[in-house]
Amino acid sequence: MTRLWVKEMYREVAKGVYYIGVDDHHTELFENLWKIPFGVSYNSYLIVDEKVALIETVKGPWSEQWQENIREIIDPAKIDYIILNHMEPDHTSSLPDIAKIATNATMIYTNKASDMQKSFYDIPLKEKTVEDLEEISLGTKTLKFIHAPFLHWPETMMTYIIEDEILFSCDAFGAFGALNEKVFDDEIDLRMVESESRRYLSAIITSYFKFVQRGIEKVKDLGIGIKVIAPSHGPIYRKDPMWIVDRYNEWTRPELEKYATIVYGTMYGYNHRLAIKLKKELIDLGVEVKLHNISYTEMSRVLVDAIRAGVLIVGTPTYDAFPFPKIWAFVNEVQGKRFPVKTVALFGTYGWGGGGVKKLQNMFEEMKFEILEPIIRVKARPSDEESEQIRLLAKAIAKRLQ
Repeated sequence: MTRLWVKEMYREVAKGVYYIGVDDHHTELFENLWKIPFGVSYNSYLIVDEKVALIETVKGPWSEQWQENIREIIDPAKIDYIILNHMEPDHTSSLPDIAKIATNATMIYTNKASDMQKSFYDIPLKEKTVEDLEEISLGTKTLKFIHAPFLHWPETMMTYIIEDEILFSCDAFGAFGALNEKVFDDEIDLRMVESESRRYLSAIITSYFKFVQRGIEKVKDLGIGIKVIAPSHGPIYRKDPMWIVDRYNEWTRPELEKYATIVYGTMYGYNHRLAIKLKKELIDLGVEVKLHNISYTEMSRVLVDAIRAGVLIVGTPTYDAFPFPKIWAFVNEVQGKRFPVKTVALFGTYGWGGGGVKKLQNMFEEMKFEILEPIIRVKARPSDEESEQIRLLAKAIAKRLQ
């Protein structure tokens, strides 16, 4: 049997508080959708006091390594509480394994998580459902449970150690990227973390931006000190925990940014030429432009640049009387993730029957987008009249971004 890991030691976050998570360098697509070239971490934490609390488990294939990390600190049979901030399987699919060892443990989660746990696993351990802001004493340390619904599932909560001022934030403030034993923010290059956390946020949590804002405000309103933020993916922030909070706040605020993003598909280069021509016209008007060929840019990177654009520009060739398939998939992401951007410009090409741009227009009209005029449909290569339409569309986009 080939192991999926190199053994890692635990790390101490504070006295009696330990990081016991694992790195995943094996999975190529997170959720079988999003590329993770730098891997991902599944973070789990152990609190050893008069009572022993485990915060979250890890993805199932890494259960053996994770249990070894626990055994470096204590016998896992001594665990009193298994705290499940979130029921998604990358957080919980080792639960059946640890439940066979920590047979006296009590599972702690929200009421909605209780129902999910029974659906996923139906573990025969004691359970305790906690109310918002309810507290449990471990001895010298006190845990407070902060409900955070739709960050990013309805049952989610965060756990806070009052005495150490550590916030275990679940998927909030998370990032793609394995940690490679460099667990803390002061041990790694935050430039990569910034890129991978924004990509993680855009791919996983776009539909829930308003709940990120509510969660940040809720924690601020509680007036609690935060010395450490310990998320479920990515590094632990101990040097400057507000660094990641400020970025999540910026990336999820309702105000859009003053740039345009062109997302286009092309088969034989004609639609590519339109995209480049429109980009040049926009740049000449002083507009910042981000451009993605949907066939070559990984979808999460397209989302990063598209979600907060002041104007989204979508271009498609006609493919079997419909939009280019990868553009169609992108528009489904726009709809499913409930993009905050609501202004779109459309262009496209066709060889004979057309239909791609018309169907694209119908899709955005159904989503209640403002569609800027003119909508450009070009048969093969643009005529002088259609080239003028491109200039007019660029002016409309620039005006909209003022």
